[in-house]
Amino acid sequence: MSTHQQFDVERILKLVRPDGHLSKMMRGFEYRPQQEKMMSNIIDAYLNNQITMIEAGTGTGKSLSYLIPALVWATLYKDRTVISTHTIALQEQLVNKDLPNLIKSLNLKLKFVLVKGMNNYICLRKLKDAHAELSLFQTEESREVEQIHALSENMKEGSRSELPFLPTPATWDQVGAESEACTHSECPYYQQCFFFKARRQAQDAQIIVANHSLLMFDLAKRAETGNYSETAIFPSYRRVIIDEAHHLEGMATEHFGLRLHRFELMRILGRLASEKQSKAHGKLPVLKEKLQSIYKKTPPREIASIIQKISIDLHALRLALNDQIHHTFECLQHFMEGVKQHPEPVGQEELKLRLLNSHYSHPQWLNEAVPAIQKLSALLKEYRHDISSIDEALKRIEYVPLQEQTKSIRVDILGLLVRIDEMTALLGQFLAPQPDPNKVRWIESQKMKTLTNIHLVDADLDVSKVLNEFLFSKFSTIVLCSATLTTNRQFDFFRHRLGLTPELLQKRISTESMYASPFDYQKQVMFGIPTDMPLPTDENFNKASHDHIWKAVEASQGNAFVLFTSYTMLNQCYEALAERCQEKGYTLMKQGDANRHALLTMFKNTDRSILLGTSSFWEGVDVAGDALRCVVIVKLPFQVPSEPIVQARTEAIESAGGNPFIEYSVPEAIVRFKQGFGRLIRNKWDRGCVICLDTRLLQKQYGKLFLDSLPECGRLYAPGTTLYPAMREFYRKTYYLVRQNPSSN
Repeated sequence: MSTHQQFDVERILKLVRPDGHLSKMMRGFEYRPQQEKMMSNIIDAYLNNQITMIEAGTGTGKSLSYLIPALVWATLYKDRTVISTHTIALQEQLVNKDLPNLIKSLNLKLKFVLVKGMNNYICLRKLKDAHAELSLFQTEESREVEQIHALSENMKEGSRSELPFLPTPATWDQVGAESEACTHSECPYYQQCFFFKARRQAQDAQIIVANHSLLMFDLAKRAETGNYSETAIFPSYRRVIIDEAHHLEGMATEHFGLRLHRFELMRILGRLASEKQSKAHGKLPVLKEKLQSIYKKTPPREIASIIQKISIDLHALRLALNDQIHHTFECLQHFMEGVKQHPEPVGQEELKLRLLNSHYSHPQWLNEAVPAIQKLSALLKEYRHDISSIDEALKRIEYVPLQEQTKSIRVDILGLLVRIDEMTALLGQFLAPQPDPNKVRWIESQKMKTLTNIHLVDADLDVSKVLNEFLFSKFSTIVLCSATLTTNRQFDFFRHRLGLTPELLQKRISTESMYASPFDYQKQVMFGIPTDMPLPTDENFNKASHDHIWKAVEASQGNAFVLFTSYTMLNQCYEALAERCQEKGYTLMKQGDANRHALLTMFKNTDRSILLGTSSFWEGVDVAGDALRCVVIVKLPFQVPSEPIVQARTEAIESAGGNPFIEYSVPEAIVRFKQGFGRLIRNKWDRGCVICLDTRLLQKQYGKLFLDSLPECGRLYAPGTTLYPAMREFYRKTYYLVRQNPSSN
């Protein structure tokens, strides 16, 4: 402690006590003992260079618990902290509310910044080119490019989120910044560049807020160069706070994996050259137009040759490439369908086939897929080589107007060639049997409106060693926090999945703490299981679930979330309840009807509403007050066993002599289950019922692990004839909480 005499721990902790500074300076501030204890843990991690894991229930005030130590530390020692979150909502809360309020209340003089990835910003060079090309090519995106050009002069941040509309992907391709096409200080717009302005602001900031994906990108860049003391994606830093840390393994798996799909390949090639309504579009036709405008009369032989190459040779090669792309991905789709052992459920939108060594000797793979992939790779290399040779030829021509007027478009073209190189390399990887036991590879098909999109995915099976090498062994302080890090009140699963074990950490000290929510769940929540529901394996489960969902939402008079584990079940329920809802005056909504934000806004503002959701609606959804008073969890959220990465991780645990269901599947599902449960209570005036229709909670041994992971609250496990009247009585008895809520007055 002697090296940190300036850091007065008691004085810092006193800030959040009932008679502390924040209670006087921040409107609505409430003392929470859990918040003070969590702050103490984080201060220890800063002072003693530790890793600390903290589960802090909803309402603990975890944001202030980590922001205050980070701000004070930065003020005293000019030592930067990176704060990483999973959701945009939490990032916006930190930068728009929590950080400004704290800095003002504590009278601190320091800077914070929200760092976004490069592809979130407008590229002024590309925007100028796209705007200039409007006279050459009128496209569907022309109107949006015109709008963005007009708005850009008065934009402060220059990011996509600052625009008053959401540009189409095709428009953003034309104007968005890309690392592959960035010339950095050589760009004529370098000083005005929105992205580099943001990076310069980050250099001056002591607190950097970002998302997990960008954090992974920064770590990967640092690992490539061994650079931990200079700027990579972020300026140098030694302290890291990871909120919503239960997503860290998934984001690391996604980031360090590789993915290629048919639409992405077509999109990149289309940006180079394409035809719409018998007109040529893309970077190569623009280059051709520029060459023709520079040499208005008869162009020199070298230029005429390049123009001919673009018009004839590359055009013919592109048509062959397009045909081969479709043929290759159709071969992959046929291969999937040919080797799939189990028929997929009717209406299944997404199919996945994990590639095993046995698949690489399958006749259909050897005779159809391999030749198709080889030919596609060869054509991509040829197309890339021919385009690159054009650039080399233009470089050799010593004519200043030519170099000046074509430089920008050639930078964009070369950037797209880098993308083609990456895609060609991934295609090559899929030709060889899997050599690395820590990798999992699969083919994935997604049904779209017009055709099926095929993905090729190569991912890490275990990211614990990567996270340990890139993150946990490199930074002085690491705080990992979330409302859901434990399973059965233990951190063992989280530690093992992320590599926070003594074997990997070696001498590094790591601590763990768990703080329950300050809310009175016994008073505010009733948790129920209808014991007359059949098991999910029963053929009558779906029909019975529709009846029980209806009874639950009638008992709550709507204002209910219904959480599913599959879109198929969700859509079946929607069809089963739509007519009843209309007759009884309920507004029934489902995920997919509109974007997430619009759906939630409508739900909050519509009394007697019911929202059916899956996947993303299990977490990160914050509906406080009586707008949400019932959550129905239809099934326990186990991962789909046929998921390639789940299969591979299951086999790895089995081969090590473990029990994959208890060691992996159950803990994963418990974390998700706790997230679903957590949608209901967001403040001390909220009240409501959580109903789970999955009776495995009572009939299977592992059900106790799920139940023990929930907060202590009123519970009723009974037939529907008893459960739903009890719900009505609960709402009657707890209505006083609604009346006490200041926001309802």
